[in-house]
Amino acid sequence: MKWPMGALAVAGIAAGAAAARRKSADRPNRWLGVTVNLPTEEVENDPRLRDAFAALAEEAETRVRPAPGGRGTELAARRRDPGPGGVAERLAGRDPRQPVRSALRDVKSLLETGEVLRPDAPTTGQPTPGGALVRLATRRAGGEGRL
Repeated sequence: MKWPMGALAVAGIAAGAAAARRKSADRPNRWLGVTVNLPTEEVENDPRLRDAFAALAEEAETRVRPAPGGRGTELAARRRDPGPGGVAERLAGRDPRQPVRSALRDVKSLLETGEVLRPDAPTTGQPTPGGALVRLATRRAGGEGRL
């Protein structure tokens, strides 16, 4: 099958853009953020936010601003000293950004629901290979914020 030259150019540009996004996502000192579904004024005046961000004050800088499109409030943080980071550290569970991710996810949950929500434990009664994978994914999701 012969590909038209325009289609190859578009595919090449798309692949280059995807690689650039992956590269920028691995920067160890990039801002990590969550969007809270509450007005900015309400979030800024909430003492729970001050308490949560006070716990991060030593290791991270934080910011609060309106989310794009008037869709709530954006909370963001990044480590002051990024240290080593990257895919290898994340896979090994030693990413220095993990406490910042967890704190942002916890404060979002606290502000929106009034409590920090945790995933339920896997319901498998017998240790099986599939159950081991579920337990690993659940344990890792706590630091990443997603499976």
